[in-house]
Amino acid sequence: MNYYDQHLHTFLSFDSDEQFENYLAYQPAYFVATDHFDLKNPYSGFRDDIPDYELLVKTHQKLQETTATKLLKGIEIGVVPGQEQEILRYLESHPYDLKLISIHQNGTFDYMDDAVLNKDKFAVAKQYFDQMAHVLDSFSDGHIVTHFDYGLRRFQFTAEELAAHFETELTTIFKKIVARDLAMEINAKSFGPYQNAHLYQYAIPLYQSVGGKLFTLGSDAHKASDYRLDFAAMSDLLRSFGVNQLAVFQGSERFMADLPAQ
Repeated sequence: MNYYDQHLHTFLSFDSDEQFENYLAYQPAYFVATDHFDLKNPYSGFRDDIPDYELLVKTHQKLQETTATKLLKGIEIGVVPGQEQEILRYLESHPYDLKLISIHQNGTFDYMDDAVLNKDKFAVAKQYFDQMAHVLDSFSDGHIVTHFDYGLRRFQFTAEELAAHFETELTTIFKKIVARDLAMEINAKSFGPYQNAHLYQYAIPLYQSVGGKLFTLGSDAHKASDYRLDFAAMSDLLRSFGVNQLAVFQGSERFMADLPAQ
């Protein structure tokens, strides 16, 4: 199996208007869109942003008649403590092949909001990492933990600062990921546009030191032109740490695929 992008968005996300067809132009063997699920989302005025499942099914049915690409259903679940049972009830009646676990917001603000710029960066990062650790205990579903650095994106952090201030928190998080047999995502938006490649260079061996072996690459594309964004560079970084394969999730099955060459 060739590795395919396991984190991207379409018009079914509140922050994208991209069409499935524009991704399918790349002719992947498999395609999965992981559109946003965020309850009481500060980004959109505390609205429940839930992708239209019926429309997803209808879109797949229509497209599957015209493409050889195997279409899979995915979702990116933003989890805030206290929402877990409501999310799990939704997932019981809306089956997905791929479920990403993300921490985007805390019920008051999104960690990418301008509001964080008036706060101490270490306090924000501490809250973010503590929330991630809590969610990994309290939310029982999912396949991949995305962009571990999302809550740091609006600030400048060095790897040395992470090691000095948050190595204990990150070690706890990575141990929970390993214990649950989840995968750690290398996120292209973080890696490239937000210039946090150095944070991944620090985090990858820390994750490996507690037994972490499962990695994925995700473009986090919101437009088709970002499909497989920075996959070559992220693959090179993983190879430098002895990683040669990536995890691919399709429902209850997990496969291993070679790192993409480009």
